[in-house]
Amino acid sequence: MIKYSLMMASAFFLAATAGAPALALENPLVVDLHETASSAREASATIFGSGSSVLVNVTAEHGVPKDAAVTLNDGDCAHPGDIAFALSGFADEGSLTKLDHSLTDVAGKAKSLVIHQTASETSPVFACGKVAG
Repeated sequence: MIKYSLMMASAFFLAATAGAPALALENPLVVDLHETASSAREASATIFGSGSSVLVNVTAEHGVPKDAAVTLNDGDCAHPGDIAFALSGFADEGSLTKLDHSLTDVAGKAKSLVIHQTASETSPVFACGKVAG
């Protein structure tokens, strides 16, 4: 009887999900970061998911403050909100961070990527970009 119940539950689950569209994320996610005082692109980021981890690579074209803090935030660029994930600081024209989270988890929590004006994660925003998930 238990075997029959499990078989019926599995069949019901498969039938219920067969017509549902899969939630697909671009992999990698690409983020263009723009300086807050202008529309000029200052940097870009690639968020690449592989299994249960994510690699976030931020590269600058020019002008990013040395040792600037980099964060993924739960708000948009107008109102960045709280920090969802702190990333490696900006050094040598880039920031590279491995997060032990899935791409789905990161994209679900992070709505913007912020480069701060200083090494402090609470300093004003220098550049920001939308994380499209």
